[in-house]
Amino acid sequence: MKNVFLSLLLCLLASLLFHCVYAEDPGFRSKVVHREIVVDDAAIKTLGIKTETVVEKDIDEVVKTTGQIEGIPKNQFDINSSVQGVVKSVIVDLGDVVSTGQSLLVIKSTEIAKLQAEVDQFKAELELARINFEREKSLFDQGISPKKDFDASRAILASAEAKLNAAESNLKILADLTATSEPGEFTVKTQKTGTIIERNITIGQVVNSNQILFRGIDLSTVWANADIYERDLAKVKLGQKVNVALDGSPGRIFEGNLTYIGSVINKDARTLPVKAILENKDGLLKPGAFIQLLIGTGQKKKSIVIPRVALVETDKEDTEGSHEHIVYVQDMGSFKPRKIQVEPHDSSTALVLSGLMDGEVIVTEGSYQLQYGHTDTESQHGNPMNKIPVPVFILIASGLVISFFIFKKKSKSL
Repeated sequence: MKNVFLSLLLCLLASLLFHCVYAEDPGFRSKVVHREIVVDDAAIKTLGIKTETVVEKDIDEVVKTTGQIEGIPKNQFDINSSVQGVVKSVIVDLGDVVSTGQSLLVIKSTEIAKLQAEVDQFKAELELARINFEREKSLFDQGISPKKDFDASRAILASAEAKLNAAESNLKILADLTATSEPGEFTVKTQKTGTIIERNITIGQVVNSNQILFRGIDLSTVWANADIYERDLAKVKLGQKVNVALDGSPGRIFEGNLTYIGSVINKDARTLPVKAILENKDGLLKPGAFIQLLIGTGQKKKSIVIPRVALVETDKEDTEGSHEHIVYVQDMGSFKPRKIQVEPHDSSTALVLSGLMDGEVIVTEGSYQLQYGHTDTESQHGNPMNKIPVPVFILIASGLVISFFIFKKKSKSL
């Protein structure tokens, strides 16, 4: 009998060890399981749940394609230096947004220093010429000095003024100096507003006149570039409304109009390039970003469109980083989650590709309250008990202690 008892204890220990090993399986991970939810009228009111009947109706047919954001070439500008010199400091860098008149870098220039010295010299000469003119004028008025001396002093004064004006003009053409500028230095400023996309200088570098120091682009408007198939060409015209969905900003729709349709079809892909201009005041549309482009054709087709707020985004099963959408469908006194396929329609609605039928009732407000307020968690291995694994060393120690006392008791009986 004692042997049987000992065997049962050992079996129990083995089972616990087996449980421990699998409970610590690194593949164990919890996931949210969406299930049918029964909610009474009072709870519906408390959660602020609102519903809407799905209706199939005529909507504008669209041509769907993918593409990229691109800066508009005419909005690009170069920033250069008007004189040769050495870069003393750089104030802006790649990616910085600059405004008209903003300082970009400081250059130390011998050419500027020379012109400044000439200006100072001509100012001194002008002052002497003015003093001499005043003296000759006084002597002439008193009848002491002849008129020719007075006329000569007046000519010298006019010449000194002309030299100074010319020198100051030359200096202003080369560099717009301020009162705070150090001798021989001037600050390069931008004449346009935009984003710095190229930098070609470093501190200490010698730069030449008209050398491109920075390249910028105004991204307040951008192009949405894409290719459409030859079969869709008859549906597309200039000026048609375009909705653009940015891959990096799901749920956000940018609206524009078609401004360009290519003239040559790619003989291999049988596609044609198209472009639409988009407003980009908040700067979300970055050149190179991937987009989905929906071109309204003006033609109608039967489709189901639902509010975007009805969609609940969830992690796609067995795919890290991917998402799918569900909606809650009302069925009598319960709400059932259902996976559906959608694509952007406009800034507030989504086009249903599959998963919903005309006449069904869906939750349009309160979907997330249903999702997060009524979810269950279960193991991916299907075992809800695998929540707190038992450490192996505790089980082994417990087994050894039990075995020791049983063995000791058995020895005494012998």
